[in-house]
Amino acid sequence: MSFARMSALGLLLVFAVSISACCGGGTTKVEPAPVNVSATPTLGQQLESLEAAYKKGAISKEEYETAKKNLIDQGAQNK
Repeated sequence: MSFARMSALGLLLVFAVSISACCGGGTTKVEPAPVNVSATPTLGQQLESLEAAYKKGAISKEEYETAKKNLIDQGAQNK
């Protein structure tokens, strides 16, 4: 190859690298959305868990009603 062709090829390569760096050759970093994780279950979650335990037969109707009332009373006090 002649010197002129090699120079032209070198300039073309430099130009191509320059353009790719400016016009999308880089990467875009996407940050994940923060997730709110509460260590303490909400009143609604506690009531759902209590109801599930009752429906599975783990607790009696009386135990369910007593625990439900206690949870609701505690929730009202925390407001």
